[in-house]
Amino acid sequence: MSETDPLLGLVDDLLNLELPEGLAGATIEVEADGFAVSVTRRQGTLGSRDGKASGVVDAEAAIEKTQRVHATTVGIFNSAREWSTGDAVARGDVLGGIQSLGHVAEISSPADGEISEVLVAGGAPVEYGQALFVIALR
Repeated sequence: MSETDPLLGLVDDLLNLELPEGLAGATIEVEADGFAVSVTRRQGTLGSRDGKASGVVDAEAAIEKTQRVHATTVGIFNSAREWSTGDAVARGDVLGGIQSLGHVAEISSPADGEISEVLVAGGAPVEYGQALFVIALR
């Protein structure tokens, strides 16, 4: 893994990974400082020269910057409205709240972007740190 940039080191590791016979692909997911990155390599998608994987540009192009929104407490999540994939959000927009012991903790969008995934439905119990939404950053 690269010492200068751990994320690029993980991408490099994925590119150079020998996939076992019969394995269709491999995925590396990294989450740090509120950002999540997922890189997937499928069998036969990268060309090779002299036994080495090529296509670093292809792997880097596949990286989409996202940020996960996590529960700040344990309780029942109530959505501010019906969120769907593709809905635009701005930094500070209230996404919902978590009711716990008579108190409601507001959950706000940490960045501008659009909803990429809704991971928890309104009315569902959540745990501290549980991912609630994935936002594709602009």
